[in-house]
Amino acid sequence: MTEEHSFEDQYPIREDVKRFDQRETAFGKALREKGRIVEFASEEATVNKIRQNLPGFQLEDYALHNAAVLYEVLPGEHDPMNTGFYSWKGIGSGKPEEIPRWEGSPDEAAKLIRKAAKFFGAAKVGFTTRDKRWFYTHSRYGKEITFEDVEEGYTTEDKAVFPESHKYVIAVAVPMDFEGMSMAPTELELATPKGYSMMHIMAGQIAEFIRGLGYHATPTGNDTAISIPIAIQAGLGHLGRHGRLITWEYGPLVRIMKIFTDLPLPQSPQAPGGIIEFCEACKKCAKHCPSRALPMGERTWEGHNSCNNSGVFKWYTDAEKCLDYWNELGSACSICFRVCSFTKKPGVLHDVVKWFIRNTTLLDGFFAWTDDLLGYGKIGDPKKFWDS
Repeated sequence: MTEEHSFEDQYPIREDVKRFDQRETAFGKALREKGRIVEFASEEATVNKIRQNLPGFQLEDYALHNAAVLYEVLPGEHDPMNTGFYSWKGIGSGKPEEIPRWEGSPDEAAKLIRKAAKFFGAAKVGFTTRDKRWFYTHSRYGKEITFEDVEEGYTTEDKAVFPESHKYVIAVAVPMDFEGMSMAPTELELATPKGYSMMHIMAGQIAEFIRGLGYHATPTGNDTAISIPIAIQAGLGHLGRHGRLITWEYGPLVRIMKIFTDLPLPQSPQAPGGIIEFCEACKKCAKHCPSRALPMGERTWEGHNSCNNSGVFKWYTDAEKCLDYWNELGSACSICFRVCSFTKKPGVLHDVVKWFIRNTTLLDGFFAWTDDLLGYGKIGDPKKFWDS
């Protein structure tokens, strides 16, 4: 288990895999077919839920949740691409024209970026080269994504033009709060909205740091390109059964954002193996998924429907079932994050277990069984939240 693995070993890809259209994601289809992205986020759904007087769905709970996600999409905007801190052009003072740009080796550049990103709040930082397979063909709102020989990208009503020169990628894992995630699936699941807000601000800060060195940067969140394969290529972690990135240090409790740049950067080593093998034995997320959107079986090459981009050997989530449950619940779910066996507070005992998972598969089934036995992954009590 300790031998080195390549990206293709951990994320096998068929030769015929194609770029995916973001309009075919569950959110994109809902936007197109229903006129709004998600029913559960509507004011009508919120009013109905508050009137039911359920713990975790009180007015104060919604107020805190909405405040936490304030910066994901700015007021008056719908698509985060090239807006706010995700701007594809400089938003600060930049580098003085009279001063030459910073020069150094890719490793020296990585040292600077890693330090800056950690200062701004990043949990993990990795580097890789751009892989066009992970770029969407169109944004969720229908803009065709193309590539041109320009220094800075730009968007119009019809298209998003990405710079050919931005060949290097910084993948950043933004931490999500353990206690906040324990409240899933209520409105007090604050880890996700806070993570989105941090993504937005941090991506802009890192991009502006790169611009201050005299280079160009294109910050992105969930837009423009698929985050998980890029994060795997950059060595942040591996894909779990629940379709989320799992890191050794933080489990799935991270959100991912990317900054593309023309600043030369090195390739990060792959994360140690063992996560996929553990997920094969565990199945805890699938057992606890209320919508049955997560698979109990083996990895496959084919997805469930048009929401999946087939051609990768992995576990595919039935995103339409997942979103249908969100609308039925009246809130985002995130139960798979909460119950994941890798969702743990830091601790020496947990580090010992992860050492065994990295180095042998013999105890994977036992560790998965004891995770439930010891009560990990149980929902927190919303009634106690405001008094804790």
